[in-house]
Amino acid sequence: MKNKIKRLSKGDFHIPQPEIIFPETRIIMRVGEGEMYKGSFSLQNQGEGTIRGLVYPSSFRVRCEEQGFDGNPVNISYTYDGSGLVPGHVEHGKFTIVCNGGEYEVAFTAIIEKPFVMTTYGKVQSLEDFKKLSFRDPAEAEKLFRSRDFYEILKYEDKRIQALYDNMRKWELDQQALEEFLVGCKQKEKIFLTLEEESRAFISLQESRKDTFTIKKNTWGYLTIDVRTEGEFLSVEHTKVTTEEFIGNAYRLEYIIDYTKLHRGSNFGQIILESPYEILTYEIVVEKDVCREEERRERDKEFASILKRCLVYESGKLDMNTWCEESLKKIEHLRSLDEDNEMYLLVHAHICLLGKRFEEAKWILESYNYNRFAIGKNVEISSYYLYLTTLLSNDSIGTRRVAEELSKSYMKHPDSWKILCMLVNVDSEYKIISERLRALEHHFYEEKTRSIWFYLEAFRCFREKSSSLKKLGIFEVRVLYFAAKHKLMTKELALYTANLASQLKSFDRYLYETLVLSYGMYEESMILTAICTLLIKGSCMENCFFKWYEKAVESELKIAQLYEFYMAAIQPGRVNKALPRSVYLYFMHGNNLDFHKRALLYSNLITYEDESSEIYAHYRDEMEAFAWNQLERRNIDPMLRIIYKRFLTEDSMEAEQIKALYDICHAYEITTKVPNMKFIHVIAEDGTITQKAPYTDKGARVFLYAKTDRLVWESKDGRHYTDSIPYESKRLFYELRYMDICKRYMNSLKQNRQEEKVEELSLESVRKYGIENYGEEEIMGLCSRTIRENNYECDDFLTYVCFEMFKRKQFDRVILTYLANYYCGATTDMKLLWREAREYEVHTQKLAERIITQMLFSEELFGEVPIFEEYYEEGAYFRLQQAYLAYMSREYVVEERRMSRSIIDIICKEYEKGEETIDICKIAVLKYYSTREYTTTVRKTLKKFLQELCGKQIYFPFFLAYEKEWLIELQLWDKTLIEYKGQKGSRVMLYYQLQKENSEAVDYATEVLTPMYENLYVKKFVLFSNERLKYYFKETIDGNTYRSDKECCMKDAVFGESGRYGRLNDILLSEGSEKEEKMKAYAQEDAIAAHMFEQY
Repeated sequence: MKNKIKRLSKGDFHIPQPEIIFPETRIIMRVGEGEMYKGSFSLQNQGEGTIRGLVYPSSFRVRCEEQGFDGNPVNISYTYDGSGLVPGHVEHGKFTIVCNGGEYEVAFTAIIEKPFVMTTYGKVQSLEDFKKLSFRDPAEAEKLFRSRDFYEILKYEDKRIQALYDNMRKWELDQQALEEFLVGCKQKEKIFLTLEEESRAFISLQESRKDTFTIKKNTWGYLTIDVRTEGEFLSVEHTKVTTEEFIGNAYRLEYIIDYTKLHRGSNFGQIILESPYEILTYEIVVEKDVCREEERRERDKEFASILKRCLVYESGKLDMNTWCEESLKKIEHLRSLDEDNEMYLLVHAHICLLGKRFEEAKWILESYNYNRFAIGKNVEISSYYLYLTTLLSNDSIGTRRVAEELSKSYMKHPDSWKILCMLVNVDSEYKIISERLRALEHHFYEEKTRSIWFYLEAFRCFREKSSSLKKLGIFEVRVLYFAAKHKLMTKELALYTANLASQLKSFDRYLYETLVLSYGMYEESMILTAICTLLIKGSCMENCFFKWYEKAVESELKIAQLYEFYMAAIQPGRVNKALPRSVYLYFMHGNNLDFHKRALLYSNLITYEDESSEIYAHYRDEMEAFAWNQLERRNIDPMLRIIYKRFLTEDSMEAEQIKALYDICHAYEITTKVPNMKFIHVIAEDGTITQKAPYTDKGARVFLYAKTDRLVWESKDGRHYTDSIPYESKRLFYELRYMDICKRYMNSLKQNRQEEKVEELSLESVRKYGIENYGEEEIMGLCSRTIRENNYECDDFLTYVCFEMFKRKQFDRVILTYLANYYCGATTDMKLLWREAREYEVHTQKLAERIITQMLFSEELFGEVPIFEEYYEEGAYFRLQQAYLAYMSREYVVEERRMSRSIIDIICKEYEKGEETIDICKIAVLKYYSTREYTTTVRKTLKKFLQELCGKQIYFPFFLAYEKEWLIELQLWDKTLIEYKGQKGSRVMLYYQLQKENSEAVDYATEVLTPMYENLYVKKFVLFSNERLKYYFKETIDGNTYRSDKECCMKDAVFGESGRYGRLNDILLSEGSEKEEKMKAYAQEDAIAAHMFEQY
């Protein structure tokens, strides 16, 4: 650059300017995140000679290996630093190339790409790509899912997704985990299974059989299905099926029915399909040797109705005659359907006997064919016949014989409760109730008899003599339960039972039911006391027992622990009235209730009790202390909500209590219908498992502080599930005034944390995070402060940042001063900076010098005159000044560029100061003033320029425009000058013809012209008045010839011109004697001149 300025300052313009071409005019850089991109571009000269220059990248992230270059062609290598930039970031910039062939720009675009993992199916850069891979090749997707390279794919996905994957790596990374991950990321829907049919029936199966049914899935993905059967006759070949075995979206499951394991009748079985999300059941019914006996069932049903109506009669709600009429109709109908049924015949007789229809009963019994020695005869029916005969006659001897016969039968068949019931009614041994009960009880325990008629026989004993009820064993309780169930219980017996029940030490469910049924019949306080006492002994706190505690409290019964169990059994959601006053009074002096029940008690008191009452006043401090205690424990339910609203005030809260309040304001109850869930994990946005809540049948309570919190379910088998588990959530506590308190508190904490985390803004932080991440005013302040602190020392990155701020109109005088001293870049940018600096009155000499130097080097000068003028005024570097004046003069003379008057004045001024002025500058001044007026001072300079140039045989046609005396002195006054502008490096020939007046035409003469200056050619002629010059030019370059138009030139005839050629013209214009005289005078003067002046 210095060499070129030096050449230009001497007027050396002979080295041609390179013709630059760029194979690539736009660069696209695809930069990996955090990577260093390397690239290059080239330029070359189409002609000969080397290219020299500098390259300026617009971005600080771009570094060229060498800023300067010299060669042909030139390859410029560069790097782009992508550190600190996120994928998706796009930067548009340019390389400014300033060289001896001009100034050029090569645009570039840097695109930061997402990280990727290369697979056999191409790049995987996002979850969308990974989903496609999972669909096409699950095995490769699972392999990638297990690899730590998977983090590259997730790097710029949602933080919640990264957090989920972090935790899944700790749990499991198999195919099921991959499925859960995709569902949790909303990349696919959960797999649901459906059955084409839900059941199948096989009728009259004769052998084992294999069959199938179809399972369908709704979408692609992986799922494990456990298969099990219920029913010994059913089995399946595969107890575990995965969706990999599906063909398309369907799978045919085979099952086998084992004929050898079927029983007679209908066999019911199930095939149960269990996935992590649902349970499907396929029902199978197989019938084997089914014999349908609808008629028999109807007969049995009608016969049973006779016994049921008999129990109604026993309860006293039906009279004997009515029952007999109903029963006789039913038994007669049954006998008509089955005439050979002996049981129906005997029952018919028995009904007649009970209804006092002895003759009819006798006639029926006589029709019965009794034979005690008959083989195969039903012993119970024969015994029944004998029993009925005792009812028909009052013969004591016959009755004794029947008793002996029944006793023998019972000895042979001790398992027959029917014979026993008949025996105890006819044998005198059992006339004593205690003996009768002993026999029945013994049979109950030995034979496990549970017949209604058997229970009735035992109950009759208790009914006949209540005192016979000495204890409440299993036998007694079952009998009494039977009696209460069928409304047979008497009041006396009920009270007797209640008395005994109160003395028991343990709970009995049948006894409880007996007492409940008895209370339904006789609402006696003794029975109610017995019920509550029994429940308390059994620690029965379920809500279904609450009604008994409630009745006892309302009846003000004195039962130990009654109020505690009352509170334990009460269901909070159903309490919509004030608790009994006795409850408030009972717990006034302390209680051991759990916090749920205490909350219920206190909330009920707050809701329904007047605050001015003595009871409320007594409880007030206790309730407030309870409220703060439960708040610190983070407990919350609807009852506590009422208490909190009453006692929690902002004035009374400390930081820890506000934090606890913040927690319960974000408490949720989570429930799901999916079985086998054990825990709920709450994963925060940063991946931390903030909570692990046990899941019970009632659900789980968790604290969800942000929408980004994720729930992950853990099943009993240790597997984890995300959004595939449907659930319901219920917010437990939400009060706007408390939310406002929490919000203010959390905002203050957040502000404190932010203040602690605030990093002082520095150039390093700007370099690390980028300008775009900070406010423009912040960056401007940083730049201005840094410049002053560093005492205006140069720093490349600071210069870059300052100029970026300048482009955004964010600058001050300090920044402008710094940039004016150090910034180098594209000429247009520096000129813009110069204009702004001048407005702020910033010293710009260095900047102007860089601009002028760069423009001269690239030979692209535009709009630079004001810059040079200001630069000249402040004291220009001499060689740069000379180079600029020479270049501008040449452009004006050779290229016809417009010339500023100020530049011409500077040339003249420098000349007048005695500085050396090169010829091209003189020529430019002479050309400029050839058409303009000039001052006396300039006149002197112009004359000297003419003299000096003509002395060097340098002349141009515009010289002839100057004063006549100067031209005469310089011997140009009587000359004709013609000019031609050719191309650089061409050969110019002049073809001309001098034709005298009235003479014949002559041939054209030729002459090879030498340039007067660069590509400007001037030829000097002397034309007399009677001569005419015709001429044209031929120019040859690179083998091509160009011819100019022909032109003609004549000398105007003027008499009396001085000089040799003026005298000759006068002779030519004269005639006759006048011509002769002038010729003599000319000859005389010529002889005198030759004598006086000697030519050397």
